[in-house]
This record gives sequence, C-alpha cells and structure tokens, in this order.
Amino acid sequence: MREIWKDPTAHAELIAIREAARQTGGWRLTGCTLYVTLEPCPMCAGSIILSRVDHVVIGAMDPKGGAVGSKLNIVETDEFNHRPDVTTGVLADECSMMLREFFRGLRKRK
Repeated sequence: MREIWKDPTAHAELIAIREAARQTGGWRLTGCTLYVTLEPCPMCAGSIILSRVDHVVIGAMDPKGGAVGSKLNIVETDEFNHRPDVTTGVLADECSMMLREFFRGLRKRK
C-alpha cells in the first residue's frame, strides 16, 4: 500500500490497527491478536505497544529491519507500559516464499 497510496506509513500493521480501532470503537486493542507475514519494523512495533495489542504472531523474521527480535526488540523491553506476547516462525517458509514472489513481481512490473 505504500506504493499505491504514496504513503511511507501505509504498512499492513498500521492499516490493520487503524481498522481494528475503528471496528472496536476505541484505541485500546486489548484482547486482540495481530497476525503478520513479516516481522514488524520499529514504527509498527511502536504502534503495537501504543495500541495495547495483546499478542503478535509473526511468520518470517526480518533480519534487515525487524524490531521484534531481529535487529531490535522494541516490544520486549520493560521500558514501556505494555508488552505483547509474541509468537514467531508460524509458517515461516511459506511467508518467506510469498514475500519473495510478491517483491519479484513488483520488480518485474517496474
């Protein structure tokens, strides 16, 4: 969506968090689980903390820019007042393959 909307903040996590807040009628998403194909970046990890998402399920880790265990681990610090539970590696191979194919297709279209 970053490319379509020309918006650097249009990450899937932020879009999902915004929609969940709209649907629930509040910004606190306690009781919610966020499922992501790729490990969240620092911006998205911060949004997960701020929105009080209880659980994050991650497919593939992102060694280049991940902030939930790879490069950084923003969500598992005691410095913030909320700490979601995190599950990693769920369908990791399938998620990695899907992402590779998606970005390969983008490069071909350009």
